[in-house]
Amino acid sequence: MLKYYSYRIPFRNPFKISGANYEFREGIILEFEHEGIKAVGEIAPLPGFSVNTLDQVLSVLQLNKKPLENAMVKGEFPQFFYVLTQIHDIPSLKFGLDTLYHDYQSKRKGISLIEFLFPNHTDKVVVSNAVLGITDLETTVSNANKLIKDGFNTIKVKVGSDFEKEFKILTALRTNYPSLRIRIDANQSWTFNEAVSNLKKIETLNIEYCEEPLLPDDLHQISLLKKKVKIKLAADESIGNKKTNIPLSMQNEFDVFVLKPSMIGSFSEIYVTKQLADSHYTDIVFTTSLETKIGRTVTAILATGWGANNYAHGLATGSLLSFDLNDQTEIELGTYVIPQKPGLGIDLNYNYLKEII
Repeated sequence: MLKYYSYRIPFRNPFKISGANYEFREGIILEFEHEGIKAVGEIAPLPGFSVNTLDQVLSVLQLNKKPLENAMVKGEFPQFFYVLTQIHDIPSLKFGLDTLYHDYQSKRKGISLIEFLFPNHTDKVVVSNAVLGITDLETTVSNANKLIKDGFNTIKVKVGSDFEKEFKILTALRTNYPSLRIRIDANQSWTFNEAVSNLKKIETLNIEYCEEPLLPDDLHQISLLKKKVKIKLAADESIGNKKTNIPLSMQNEFDVFVLKPSMIGSFSEIYVTKQLADSHYTDIVFTTSLETKIGRTVTAILATGWGANNYAHGLATGSLLSFDLNDQTEIELGTYVIPQKPGLGIDLNYNYLKEII
């Protein structure tokens, strides 16, 4: 039997990313139960990033509920998935359906999803970075100290609003924590000239990389920026689906791709992006789309198999939510702990879910 549930979870504190304001996270949980096996998947378009809305996704799911259920029961999911996604090219839909299918298949074999996808990987944890918001200098350094005590060795600092203030804070962080890995995210906020000036100013601070330094209108100058500065450059918002990632990889303008799996699509499309990146010496860092435990766990698993092992990945986002669909501890000493039970290994709290009829 196939069921759909909706969720709407407030964030602990409202925040803003790339021009989008977030007060809550909402999405759809898929649940398929057959022959004593229950599998789940999550579909959660991210406003401000995803082209498609949750209502659009839901209409496709409702229209195809019976065919999807029949395909899962009869073992014909791959054929159904191919036809459906040719008609509805919706990344979050593809990611959620693929999660449901692979969770079911791994549970049928009685093995964890990570073992099912990556038999040669024995890692139980993935190194995660923490995100540090900027306030005043003293408070920001104090908050960084707390994160370091919690075991995080990599911190991402959001910049792009007041560089002089941000420069003082970055300098203080480097002075106080010489071995700390610091990466910055400018969220497409600088002009080309600002990016050159700002990045040159912090070159001595040993910044791991700068994510999305240029305004969208100046993005065409990213290759010139790469030649002018020493700090590595990372793409996040600039990354789209498989088609847009091909020229992005070919141009070889970024050193790092920051991938949100549900923004890319199916597992195979994510793998194609990884292969393209590898062929052009671009590292892959995985990060969540602020989903619930389901989406975060799949992201962590994909980071284990396809992510760069010399970077921390953006997995510590569960604490941003007021509550979650599973309360099991996932972050320990700066690492994401991957469940070892069959499939995703997640038991859902249905008190936070509303079945969609």
